[in-house]
Amino acid sequence: MALPGALFADQVKYDVVLARDGKVVASPTFLAEFGKPAAIEVGGMMRVEAVTDLPDKEGNSATTVKFQLFENGKLRPPEESWMLVDFTRPATFEYSVPGTNAKFTFKQLLVKGPKK
Repeated sequence: MALPGALFADQVKYDVVLARDGKVVASPTFLAEFGKPAAIEVGGMMRVEAVTDLPDKEGNSATTVKFQLFENGKLRPPEESWMLVDFTRPATFEYSVPGTNAKFTFKQLLVKGPKK
């Protein structure tokens, strides 16, 4: 998957796993430019939108994520979470959607562009 500028700049890779009752039902991956929202939707199951700030000199950044589930064919209101990320190593967090049997596992990794 490529985005405009993908050959020239560092990006962030998001791996999303949606489990229901402990069973994986979706596991999409997508790339995004730092500082710009990006989203992925698995029809009839889930939608995830994320934005990650450009890392500082030490590799630290903040990510905001909106998780949405489909319910009766319609998207539920988003559940929002955020995390601080140390991009010197892969970052992972889990989010259990209140009132459901759904749990998201959200992983992100720095994808280095070519050196200029």
